[in-house]
Amino acid sequence: MNEQSNFRNITPAVYKEQEVIDFRGNPLIEALPPILSPEEAYEKLSYYPPYDEQEINLPTHIRYHAIPRINKFFQPVMQHLDLEQRFSRLLRHGYVSRNPRLPDYNRALNGSRDIRSTASSMTLMGFSGIGKTTAIERILSLYPQVILHEHPLNLMQVVWIKLNCPHDGSLKSLCLDFFLKMDHLLGTNYYEKFGSRRNSISSMVTRMGQIARLHCIGAIIIDEIQHLLATRDNNSEKMMNFFVTLINEVGVPVILIGTMRAKAVLQQDFRQARRGSGQGDMVWQQMKKDDDWNLLIESLWEYQWIQNRTDLTEEINRTLYDESQGIVDIAVKLFALAQGRAIETGAEIITSAAIKQVAKDDLKLVQPMLKALRDGRTAELEKYADIMPMDIEEYLVLRQSKVDLRATIQKKKELQARKRQEKQSSYVETIMSSLIALGIGVEIAQKAATKTINEHGNMDLPSQMKMAITLAEELNMPKEKVAKKQNGTLLTIVEQAKKSKQSNYEALKEAGYIKSALDEFAM
Repeated sequence: MNEQSNFRNITPAVYKEQEVIDFRGNPLIEALPPILSPEEAYEKLSYYPPYDEQEINLPTHIRYHAIPRINKFFQPVMQHLDLEQRFSRLLRHGYVSRNPRLPDYNRALNGSRDIRSTASSMTLMGFSGIGKTTAIERILSLYPQVILHEHPLNLMQVVWIKLNCPHDGSLKSLCLDFFLKMDHLLGTNYYEKFGSRRNSISSMVTRMGQIARLHCIGAIIIDEIQHLLATRDNNSEKMMNFFVTLINEVGVPVILIGTMRAKAVLQQDFRQARRGSGQGDMVWQQMKKDDDWNLLIESLWEYQWIQNRTDLTEEINRTLYDESQGIVDIAVKLFALAQGRAIETGAEIITSAAIKQVAKDDLKLVQPMLKALRDGRTAELEKYADIMPMDIEEYLVLRQSKVDLRATIQKKKELQARKRQEKQSSYVETIMSSLIALGIGVEIAQKAATKTINEHGNMDLPSQMKMAITLAEELNMPKEKVAKKQNGTLLTIVEQAKKSKQSNYEALKEAGYIKSALDEFAM
């Protein structure tokens, strides 16, 4: 193993004074990054891939390669900010009882004394594709994974480690994966020493706990916990008991992540974590079509590689929600597929019809599940355990009051509103300039342009220009002519012309309905 390559990911400890009394004097907490405010977390969690509008001019076969960049896009919404704050609390409070500067810590390390654990756990359940794994990985990226504490501590602190629950739910497989991950991080040989066949599962479990204590692991994240449903011989209960031991005896917080199928495992076997609700369990179902959804889609919509850039209308937004049912992963895929279809057919525009068509053609496998969500029929939903909604109140214990984080994303919404306003202002200026070039007065041009944008903002620029010209002509009509129009209809004017033996042309001209071409050029 190349130890040099592993050490590149090790961060030297830099200690920061702590404001919370419980955290002071504990190097494991003092070496962590500062606690983030919701606003700071929003900025750090956001990731907007690079985008150049000039890419729309690239050949078709090259533009296809740009579209998958959308998958890297990450727009935090309130549930992500909530998860970040919960993880921050779980991590730090788990370290409170483990302070390497105190004598009790070394006694506990040697096994001669137990320390009252301050660790807790939490579970995160949600539909497949809702973004659980992506969200937790973005949050973990805010923390160094390994911190080096030099003399006198001489300690390698592993802040977090993320493991996938084995497909067979085997505790042995989990331990082996743990040894491999630790070796990769630290350049150790734990897998070689403790992962051989001669070591029993019981021995491996014990060694895993010792290693977790030795390297002061801050949190263990276990993803795909629903795989425990495939276990035999009470393996599910054994693994859950092991997690309880990690929390209560070793003092390491544990986060379990899974689909809705994990509900059966957690309710049946994870009996501890009534302490497991220490940071409040989270259940992510499909997004509602609210401010969070609109913020997400408006940000995503900037990434277009079609030549006729399409504005996000309420109709398209609603169609995207209906076809994805608020499942973020499906919404992103639909947006990407719709662009690919638009490029392929040469239409080079995104429409509601195109989104519906790609949903029908390219997402056939998930259509039954989406239909179950759309209809809200319990009998149908039960066929698809991974998307089965659950009664949160029935399961959550000691749920903490939800912090209102809407102010956190308000700045982003205001920025997007300003962008829309700037776009409208740009259109107003363009239309005004065109009207003035046609000889229409500045005041009339401004009124016509502003009214057109306000009333027909969703139309394209050429259509808005036509509407503005028509409106300007109406506004440009002299008031006396309008009065004459109000005093009589065309029929009345013609009848009067007959009585006075006057031609219809002269009568209509006097009434202001016909304008002499020479008058236009009179100086």
